[in-house]
Amino acid sequence: MNKDTILEKHLEFKKTSVHSKPKLKDIENALRKFLNISRKPFSQFSEDEIVKFINGSNVAIRTMNDYKSYIKVLIKWHFPDWSSRFRNLDRICKQQKPQRSHEPEEMISYEDIEKIIKAENNLMWKNYFLVLFYGGFRISEACRLLWSQVFFEPKGVIIKIHTSKTNKDFYKALPPEAEQLLKELKKNSDSEFLFPSPFNKGESIHRHSVWDRLKPLSLKAIGRHIPPQIFRHSIATLLYGDDKLKDDIVANQMGHTKDMRETYKNLNAEKIKDQARALWIKTKSMTPTEREELKKMIEAQGQRLKEFEENSISKKDVEKMILNALQKTAQRLK
Repeated sequence: MNKDTILEKHLEFKKTSVHSKPKLKDIENALRKFLNISRKPFSQFSEDEIVKFINGSNVAIRTMNDYKSYIKVLIKWHFPDWSSRFRNLDRICKQQKPQRSHEPEEMISYEDIEKIIKAENNLMWKNYFLVLFYGGFRISEACRLLWSQVFFEPKGVIIKIHTSKTNKDFYKALPPEAEQLLKELKKNSDSEFLFPSPFNKGESIHRHSVWDRLKPLSLKAIGRHIPPQIFRHSIATLLYGDDKLKDDIVANQMGHTKDMRETYKNLNAEKIKDQARALWIKTKSMTPTEREELKKMIEAQGQRLKEFEENSISKKDVEKMILNALQKTAQRLK
């Protein structure tokens, strides 16, 4: 078989597990480059061609990790004797840990996103940047969103996505202010896409148009140029840095596994120091006298609750009074 036929058949094989057309296109482009690294027929390829391709590709570590993965699958799929013929395949295609893509100083805040939305006049683009930020979406992922993935529910809007990388569904929530603008966009939409292309009917906006739109907008709104991928890294940093939120909840919102936490978390030095100090912050132990005083207070409040219920006073008012009493007692015991 010639290389084109091999690639065509391999892509058919990949379709059994990869259902995203853009992802399949990425695989096709990467493997086509690899197959054309040499004029040799693919049947004569050795480890030398793999090494030559990897060493000669000037791409980011994440992209190279994808290349290695695609090549490894291709080799194992095509060569029955791959384990003896490509003895160092696993070592050559070993995944590298990406370095941190962005510095803490590059992150944007909740205040920054408000300024960007305020400076944007177009309703569609307002929604795009809100969804990109609060949904923690990847750029192209947000571009291709369909209305069929959006659910306006009584408890709040939910956007459902499926990632082929983990073969898992994720449910992303948006804050009320973003939901209201999204509902307004829905009323005026006649496309299956949330963000349809103004130039090509039946298509969504392209990631390059996001870059073109954001560059002058961010300069106008916050005084500096920012790339759109900063949105995802920033919201991840804010959410993972919130000690009240569990990592698995944040991971669902980001649409990745908890293992990716450190990749997207860009805390500054002061935040990291605060987290380190928190290890040794201990609450003050209560003395026997203080414990007895608190016990009596709780019993007294319980009796008051019973009396209030008998007099038909609302339970919410009683709970508020008890909470205030507990807070005052806690302040006294500090």
